[in-house]
Amino acid sequence: MRFLNRKNTSDSNSVFGMTDVGMKRAGNEDAFLLIPDKHLYIVSDGMGGHNAGEVASQTAVDALQVFFDSHAIQTIPPESIEEVMINAVHEANRQVFEKGRSAPEYSGMGCTVVLVFIDKSSLHVSHVGDSRVYLIDKKEIIQVTTDHSVVMELVQAGQMTKEEARQSYLKNQLTQALGTSPVVKPESIQRKLKKGDIILLCTDGLWDMLSDEEIYTVVKKGGTPEEICRKLISKANDAGGDDNITVVIATISGN
Repeated sequence: MRFLNRKNTSDSNSVFGMTDVGMKRAGNEDAFLLIPDKHLYIVSDGMGGHNAGEVASQTAVDALQVFFDSHAIQTIPPESIEEVMINAVHEANRQVFEKGRSAPEYSGMGCTVVLVFIDKSSLHVSHVGDSRVYLIDKKEIIQVTTDHSVVMELVQAGQMTKEEARQSYLKNQLTQALGTSPVVKPESIQRKLKKGDIILLCTDGLWDMLSDEEIYTVVKKGGTPEEICRKLISKANDAGGDDNITVVIATISGN
């Protein structure tokens, strides 16, 4: 198990991230990055043969880190945040796409990405693929992102229920991912936050093993972000651990 622990000391949010290979995979193609001083949190899930998936996700995460090294997003006017985050995702896509063309073993590689910025009492998300962001409070769990997948399009069209989508052989087919095309269309979401809210970023290694209700049950029992991450990963592994599992928990303890 590889993990990274960062606690944000510049505001009242605390965050912890962890990634685990799961029970059935030989390697880990997930990557994540916490940039607490900028209130930025990133999760990526790679895909591709050999080590290409791992290369794709790490390339995306590295590209985003470099991008935000030169963009002080926490000082950007609120009305410009979405544009900056979308530009960051486009840059990550460009680099993954170019990397995929640089060597035969990387051909066709790609990855998902979820990019989260917490600005005081607001949540900003840009994403591509089916890694998810959830907003959890004392009453409910809300899936903030919409999976860019074939089954989610069928669900939205009323041709499949969410439970049928979880069981479908099409569930891993994405409609877009970083690096598979020179152009992507990141989806952006904004939400208001309040004290006590919890933000969860994860790859499908978590949500494919556990239902939203099961995730909520673990989170609402409380604990530190690290304790919650460990419990979720353990429970996903107990359920089969079919894929790599990455979880980031950020708590909003005051505004």
